Amino acid sequence: MARRVSGNLPAEVTSFVGRHDELAAAKRLLPTTRVLTLLGPGGVGKTRLSRQLGASVGRAFRDGVWLVELADVRDPDLVTLSVAEALHLGDDTSDPMPRLLEFLTSQRMLLILDNCEHLIDACAELVERIVTATPEVRVVATSREVLGIAGEQVMPIPPLPVGGKRRGREDPAGDSDAVQLLVERAGAVDPGFTSTPANRATLAAICRRLDGMPLALELAALRFRVFTPAQILDRLDDTMTLLSAGPRTAPRRQRTIEGAIHWSYQLCTGAEQALWQQLSVFAGGLDIDAAEAVCELPGEDLIGALTGLVDKSVLLLRQDDEKARYSMLEPIRQFGHDRLVESGAESAVRARHRDHYRRLALRGSRAYCSSDDLAWFRDLSREHANLRSALQFSMSDAPRLALDTATALRPYWEHYRFLSEGRRWLTDALMRTPTTPTRERARGLSSAASLAALLSDRESAAGFVEQSLALATELGAADILAENRLDSALIAFTDGDTRRALAMAEQAAALARDAGHATTEMDSLSFGFMCATLLEDDRSTTIAETLRALTERHGVHLLGGLALWTVGVDHWRHGNQEAAAAYMSRAVEMFAEFDRCIWLASAFDGMAWSAAARGDMVRAARLMGAAQTLQRDTVRLAHAIATAVGEKVRVQVLEELGEKGFREAYDSGAALSLPAAIDYALGRTTVPDRTTPKPLRTEPIDDKAIGVLTRREKDVARLVAAGHSNKRIAADLVISVRTAETHVEHILTKLGFTSRTQIAAWARDHGL
Repeated sequence: MARRVSGNLPAEVTSFVGRHDELAAAKRLLPTTRVLTLLGPGGVGKTRLSRQLGASVGRAFRDGVWLVELADVRDPDLVTLSVAEALHLGDDTSDPMPRLLEFLTSQRMLLILDNCEHLIDACAELVERIVTATPEVRVVATSREVLGIAGEQVMPIPPLPVGGKRRGREDPAGDSDAVQLLVERAGAVDPGFTSTPANRATLAAICRRLDGMPLALELAALRFRVFTPAQILDRLDDTMTLLSAGPRTAPRRQRTIEGAIHWSYQLCTGAEQALWQQLSVFAGGLDIDAAEAVCELPGEDLIGALTGLVDKSVLLLRQDDEKARYSMLEPIRQFGHDRLVESGAESAVRARHRDHYRRLALRGSRAYCSSDDLAWFRDLSREHANLRSALQFSMSDAPRLALDTATALRPYWEHYRFLSEGRRWLTDALMRTPTTPTRERARGLSSAASLAALLSDRESAAGFVEQSLALATELGAADILAENRLDSALIAFTDGDTRRALAMAEQAAALARDAGHATTEMDSLSFGFMCATLLEDDRSTTIAETLRALTERHGVHLLGGLALWTVGVDHWRHGNQEAAAAYMSRAVEMFAEFDRCIWLASAFDGMAWSAAARGDMVRAARLMGAAQTLQRDTVRLAHAIATAVGEKVRVQVLEELGEKGFREAYDSGAALSLPAAIDYALGRTTVPDRTTPKPLRTEPIDDKAIGVLTRREKDVARLVAAGHSNKRIAADLVISVRTAETHVEHILTKLGFTSRTQIAAWARDHGL
């Protein structure tokens, strides 16, 4: 079976220049330590080196290389959640640490924690917990400060060498790694530019002035669009003179990177400088609408300043769903933020930032139960970092606004697997706001109860419901009373009383219908259907059809997909398999529109049940495998249905296919990427038989074939011939088991073989 590519390393858009020695050293150190910290000042290239390291050693980690970017995380309590989020773990527990450690225990993976310095204590605690609780997870951290935990291997990252040769090797052209980077990036700005004997000394001088700091060199390269190398050197000399009056206690490299950014800042117009400062409050990027809402510049000035910052590469531009999006490198953002604080305008800009993202959250009161839900969820997913930043500012500045925002985001917390985070924001906001009877507080308490119940925290959920019910009764808020009844239904399910949960869900739907609150009615109907299905109660049919009609009337997508799933499951349970498959397919199409939809696993399971009922056991097993890879993303209620119902189907499929046939089909489905799994579920593609052996080579192998193997592959072939396992080969050659496996795979491919026996015979024939 082909191994599914795992991990989330982004594709790099520029080449990796230099760092040959550092990369080699990191690759040597990584197998000897569980925690490798790449240490250095901002702009020295730690992030890029960590990603290149991850890409270079990826094959040694069965479960992939996973990057966790922490630059936009400001709250230490969100570090563990950020790691879980990067790994696509469901946020369905009040304490994410045990869930994370339980998952990592069986994983052989590399975690890269990028930009740890501002969260150093939280990162150190998390990494220490990971390495002590898991046997095969390694961590690479990038930081300006050591983690300070037992077993940590620290690797200082120096600037690029600026001498006349690349470190450790002669360069005929005389260009150092620093000069090579400068020339390559300058060539991207001005395709006609190149290093020549006439300008080489000037280029080397620029690199020396900047101490070979990669970010400083990249910023300097941008000036080649308008200046000659000599002009750049002159202006850089002026900047360095200004720096001599700066803080002498700061390391010279830090003053250099500050100087490089300051130089770019000085080349900006006044409007560009003001915009740079104000844009520093954004986390995770922004679009033009956000810039216009938050930044106080005249309309024409803002567009012109934004264009200028993009041209100067202060802002990075990318296209996101046909919409331009802008972001800053962290050192550049920090520089702008320092200037914003100095100006005294930080609080006002942050207040406008808070208000903009609060409006986005409040849009959900209409969007969640309308055709705008897809756009709303996509915007929330894209702006998660900004929402966090806005909530954090609101907690100290205006907690009532934080409560409104966190409450409005309840569907996002629930459907996008951020249950614990949502509950945390709500709990903190409720603690900071007055206990006066207001609709906002009653609704916030109800949302907190819902999330606590979904997290199986029965005691907290009951307390929140009791408080919310008292306020809603006093206020005569019928819509919130309907929410309270649904919360109570969730608590009953947590208690194991599914029949009582069903009755309460039906009452909640009726109350919501009378109050004209379609959102709560839809949520209540979907929950009621799941309870009825678990009970094998015939009311499931009426509930499913009512939900489908309601979602179609409102044109809603996410809940519409859930309604199609309920109808499909109900048809399957009553033996209408063609209808079941049709509804399930439509549900998959609907769920696939959402970036992080938790319901796809349930849809795959439903399609598997229907396929088994039609006698297509191979397809059923493959869909079960595809569902299993997403199972950790689902919510507990849906998982309960999959377990209670799906286990019976699984046993049936296993008996029909036999252990070997079931495992082959199941694994082939589990190996699919999510897009491929969706295509297979919808019948757009078929899964190839991954177990078909390669045809044996019939012609004799030429004696020269031994030359196609590398020296290490010959060593591996010799040990295979001696009867050693991959584990024994790895021990003998001091390499990882995965590397040994890779060498064997390469030997099989190069020689056209299909078995280790053939390798052994060939090795003996060739005197190995």
